Amino acid sequence: MKIETFQSITIAYMRRTGAYGPENRQLMENLKAFLAQHGLLHEKSTILGIPLDDPTITPAEQLRYDVGLIIPVHAVIPLPTRSIDDGTYAVFEVQHTQQGVSSFWQNIGQLTLSIDNTKPIIERYSSQKIAEHLCEFCVPIIR
Repeated sequence: MKIETFQSITIAYMRRTGAYGPENRQLMENLKAFLAQHGLLHEKSTILGIPLDDPTITPAEQLRYDVGLIIPVHAVIPLPTRSIDDGTYAVFEVQHTQQGVSSFWQNIGQLTLSIDNTKPIIERYSSQKIAEHLCEFCVPIIR
């Protein structure tokens, strides 16, 4: 685990509403295809996956999930843009496999951090980490 400060991060994103699961992976593939078609996907790209709702309290059909490419603040990309919450995040490297990702989510309750529940946990997929079969989970914390 390492600690990072997020500041002034903007993403161009796509959103789906519905139960978390394989459809989120399809949304990620749709975003990557769109970015590739528009020449926006390259070796330094970083994509974020952001589950916006708690599935233990939000009905499955109302769960929101965003996937987005980190972009410069004033970039013009034919997608909606939004800011990521500034703050301090604990960053965990995880095997980029279904089992690795599922295991992280299943064990999130065992973290001994002061999690900031006002912000979502962010999945981060950088080209460099993906090449190493890794992804990152960025957990907002209170310091």
